[in-house]
Amino acid sequence: MFLDGFTLVFDLDGTLVETAPDLHRATNQIMNQEGLDKVTLENVRAFVGQGARALIQRGAAKSNVKFDDEKLDKLTLQFIDIYQTDIAAKSHLFEDVESTLDMLSSEGAKFCVCTNKNTALAIKLLEALSVAHRFESIVGADAVAHKKPHKDHYLHALNAAGGALNKSIMIGDSVSDVGAARNAGVPVILVSFGYTDIAPEELTPDAIINHYSELPNSLKSLLEKGT
Repeated sequence: MFLDGFTLVFDLDGTLVETAPDLHRATNQIMNQEGLDKVTLENVRAFVGQGARALIQRGAAKSNVKFDDEKLDKLTLQFIDIYQTDIAAKSHLFEDVESTLDMLSSEGAKFCVCTNKNTALAIKLLEALSVAHRFESIVGADAVAHKKPHKDHYLHALNAAGGALNKSIMIGDSVSDVGAARNAGVPVILVSFGYTDIAPEELTPDAIINHYSELPNSLKSLLEKGT
């Protein structure tokens, strides 16, 4: 079992789950409420990585509007209420996520989630998709003092899963994931289909995959190189 003792630390939005359609729906309800221009689905795919608050900020910036902290706090709570009422209406696991997790589990790996999403929302989403039980821990930004790209977020998720730092690998899609991995001193694999406004190649991860079927071989290559 080539992954015996390894913990794979996954980002959520844009890495495990295609959540952009539901985030797009919730964001535009906020934009409409505030009389701002709607954002596109592609805008949302680029804006997601830093959580709901940043998503609203960046959406408003498209209309050259900047909210003060009090207003942003209020809108973020409204966004969460809108979003969670039908959290998986259009969201779905990326192709072959489950079969790949099955294969990697058979090779000795265990899994956890390290996401800048709120923890309760992350758990609710993964439960709605019937996969929450696959992860030893699910740790959102609200559960730590410093979220990704800070290493503490990664370490918290890893420790909660009972993993060892020298036997862990980050799998994500954005600058936050690369930053968390580099700050923790671990390898990072990016998916090419995720949510980022910086091309994955420009983030210089240790590897990039275009489909989940490529993940096992990518992991083998990293371990053989001793990355």
